[in-house]
Amino acid sequence: MKSNLESYRQSREVLLTSIVTELSSDERCVAVWLAGSYARNDADEVSDLDIRVVIAEPYSETLCERREQVSHTTTSERLAFFSRFGQPALIHENNNNAPEGGTFTFVLYSDSALMVDWTLMLQRNAERPFQSLLLFDKANIPVSPPPEVMELEQRRKYVAEQWAFFWMMTAVTIKYIIRNDNVFVTRWLEVLHGLVEQIQRQLRGEPLEYMRGSLTQLQPTREKQIESIRSLCKTMQELTPQIEQFSRVTLAPPQKEIETLLVLASEEYARD
Repeated sequence: MKSNLESYRQSREVLLTSIVTELSSDERCVAVWLAGSYARNDADEVSDLDIRVVIAEPYSETLCERREQVSHTTTSERLAFFSRFGQPALIHENNNNAPEGGTFTFVLYSDSALMVDWTLMLQRNAERPFQSLLLFDKANIPVSPPPEVMELEQRRKYVAEQWAFFWMMTAVTIKYIIRNDNVFVTRWLEVLHGLVEQIQRQLRGEPLEYMRGSLTQLQPTREKQIESIRSLCKTMQELTPQIEQFSRVTLAPPQKEIETLLVLASEEYARD
C-alpha cells in the first residue's frame, strides 16, 4: 500500500512527464530544464519542480511580459500557460528572482498541492546553468561554465573576514540565549554551522555551495544551545592555525570573552 508521500511523489513525476510532453511540442518553447534539487540530484518526496523555460523570440514579448515586479497574480497569457497542467490554487509572482527580461512565478496547484517554480526567459540571452537537468533543447542553448573557485587573494580575505564574523555572531547569539529568544538562537546556530562549513570549503579550495535544509538539529533547551556553541567554538579554534597560515594574518580567538558570556548564560539557566 502506497503512503501519502509516495503518492505525492508519483503525482509530481506524472506532472513532470506531462510538462515535458506538452512543452516539447509547443513551438513557443525552445528549451526546458530543471534547476534546484533535481539538478543537484537530491530531490526528495516533497521537492518542488524548479522549471526553466526558454521562450522563442516571436512569443517572448507576450509570455515574458512584466506588468508588476511582485504580485499575487500573473498575466492572462501566463495563467493560461500554467493552467495547462492543472488549476492554480495560488500564484505568487516575484520577478526579482527572474533572469533579465524573464519572469518567475510560483504556482501551487489545486487538489494535488504540487508546487512549481516557473521561470520563463528570453531566448536571446538564455544560458543553461552548468548544474541543471536538461529536459529538451531545440536551439542549442549555451551552457555556463562550472563555478570557479575564488582567486587566492579573495579566498584569503574571505576566510579571515568570515572567521571574525563567526566570533562576532557567536557573541551575539549567546546574548539571545540569555534573553530566551529561542527563534533567534535556532536561526543563528544554523548560520554559524554554515560559516564553519564554508570556511572549510575555502580552505580546501572548493567553490561555495548551496546547502539545502538544516545542518544542525533543533536545540530546544538553553543547556543544549550552550553545548552547541561550545562545540562550534572548539571546531573554530582548531581551524584557526590553518586559517592563519592560509590567510597570512594573525588571529586571536576571543575565547575568554566568549566563555564569560557562556558563564552568564549558564548562570541564568541555573536560576530558571
